[in-house]
Amino acid sequence: MEAAGVVIVGAGIAGLTAALAAAEAEDVCVIAGEGPRTSSSARAQGGLAAALSEGDDPALHAEDTLRAGAGLCDAQRVRELTEEAPGVVAWLAQFGVPFDRDSSGRLALGREGGHTKERIVHAGGDATGHFITEALWQAAARHPRIEIRREHCVGIAQDATGRAVGVWTWDGARQRFVAARRAAGLATGGVGALFGRTSNPPSAVGAGVALAYHAGATLANLEFVQFHPTMWLGQDSEAMFLSEALRGAGAVLVTEGGAPLFADPADNLRTRDVVALAIARAEAEGHRVYLDATRVPDVAARFPSIAARLRRAGLDLASQPIPVTPGAHFLMGGVEADLAGRTSVPGLFALGETACTGVHGANRLASNSLLECVVMGLRFGEAVREQPLACTHTPEDPTWLLHPDQDAAALPKLAPVLWRSVGLVRDESGLRAALVELEGMADRYPSSGAVLAASLIARSALWRKESRGSHVRMDAPAPVPAYARPSRMCKAHRA
Repeated sequence: MEAAGVVIVGAGIAGLTAALAAAEAEDVCVIAGEGPRTSSSARAQGGLAAALSEGDDPALHAEDTLRAGAGLCDAQRVRELTEEAPGVVAWLAQFGVPFDRDSSGRLALGREGGHTKERIVHAGGDATGHFITEALWQAAARHPRIEIRREHCVGIAQDATGRAVGVWTWDGARQRFVAARRAAGLATGGVGALFGRTSNPPSAVGAGVALAYHAGATLANLEFVQFHPTMWLGQDSEAMFLSEALRGAGAVLVTEGGAPLFADPADNLRTRDVVALAIARAEAEGHRVYLDATRVPDVAARFPSIAARLRRAGLDLASQPIPVTPGAHFLMGGVEADLAGRTSVPGLFALGETACTGVHGANRLASNSLLECVVMGLRFGEAVREQPLACTHTPEDPTWLLHPDQDAAALPKLAPVLWRSVGLVRDESGLRAALVELEGMADRYPSSGAVLAASLIARSALWRKESRGSHVRMDAPAPVPAYARPSRMCKAHRA
């Protein structure tokens, strides 16, 4: 039997921060899957939000976050998140994250949709996630109390009381049990790959949601999937979202004839749900929408990764508008947890996008996701020290294990159903039809976490008979006061 004080599943920013924080007191095993470079964290072009300028304040950052969350944010947790943000930037800088600076050496602060102040820090222009992930990965790889294993988690191990006591892993050849003396943490990312058209990596299929569900954890707000408004789609399923920082720098949305999508240029920086829906409506009317960054000074130098990738596709960001369309980007819901990651299952934690802490409400404010990952990881490190040791490392026999091969087989069938009926715009008839198809897939792929996660999202969307934040119901186009609360479900009870 193999064991560690703490086992963390996932090697994005949340998982690596948690590992480094926990390793100050415990030995840590990171189940890293394919590694950090395939995580959503590594793809993050946007930055990290923090009130760092003289004219800004964490309270203003909190106000913007609450406004974007459309009445479903946990206000106290939002305040705690924004108050800790400046310290997060300082903590990351200690690991050598090369945050962009102006000519005087001060942090260069940008602005993104929904923010009333310039408070976004970047690294490498549009490669913030890459630089943060790489710095944390190198630190974790060097740490004497951190072991990194390129395996996949396929189950949460629990004892007879239901406490999480470790995880079941799969290395492609055999199954292993890795015991966790104090805690097991899920930091597996989101669900974007379920929709096909996404900024997320192929691994973002809701594995953490499925694993936690089978462990009996409470899930919350799964219907709230954020669709990034500006995604470029290339050939052979190539996709890349064009950072909101482009619009913060002055890029605007236009239709094929060059007409502005928004009469008021300031609306280009409204929250993502508003902008994505405006683009979708234009597309429904037969218009193609473009992001025009040709008037942004030094745009290729300021956004080198985006410019280089477009250049390889024969497009020039500096001289021509780029065709864009919405794509699945971020899950506001997930495994219900506090800001340290504690869930309803003793010994089981959820971190980053896998978790639903309430700080994003019904619609995440731009650049709060990387912030949440670090805040949760640091708090997790403190929380595990208070966790009692497990009385036993002998788990009950698993009743369900995830089979990644079933996910791979199901995804090509799942994506069209999710995009058509559980995507940016929904209605009851479409959701019910999707659930019928998903039930058939569940019979065919009973060990697919992707099919399970998709079904749970659709059920949550069917329950919420209103439009709020990123959740748009054409048959219920306005918010309804009775639904101004989180949706919740667990294996024994569904909302």
